[in-house]
Amino acid sequence: MTSGLDSLEVVPFASKRVPNEHPGGDLPWQVYHTVRNAIVATCRRYGPTGPMGAVKIVADAEDPYQMLARDRDFWERGDQDPAYFILDDQLNNERYCYAELLGDDSFHAGWLLAITATLREFDGWGLGVSNIPDSYVLIFGNRLMVSGRLARCRTATEVVETAQRLIRRGRKRWWQF
Repeated sequence: MTSGLDSLEVVPFASKRVPNEHPGGDLPWQVYHTVRNAIVATCRRYGPTGPMGAVKIVADAEDPYQMLARDRDFWERGDQDPAYFILDDQLNNERYCYAELLGDDSFHAGWLLAITATLREFDGWGLGVSNIPDSYVLIFGNRLMVSGRLARCRTATEVVETAQRLIRRGRKRWWQF
């Protein structure tokens, strides 16, 4: 593990929803997808990423899905068998993108440091990783908000090690340990 992980604060949280620290009404799809495009580019350095790739940012377009219907090149196709599944739908007006990490080695120190570096370029934005069994992590540029089994971790290195173990193990019930 690298010493860069030591600079990330680990904050346990128990709420089912992290409040939006930057409310302000409707979040234009162009803003959301600018951040998502940066996350996709970062993830692609570490493995196949999908289901969709980067989308063209067009200021006067109302909806990226309508643009895709008119121009098949408007939105890149994602890679086959993605290790990094970056949700392409904007679910709400909060400054979060969501991901699922697939495969045994997708959550590692290099990837986490690259994602935090990317998110530091977008103040207040986070990436939620939703498929770590019995856990959740919301990654920001300078901190990790963790819940479930990850809430026991005190350092980013522990978060990486525990997340890797949980992803490899998969979803199991208490009697299957």
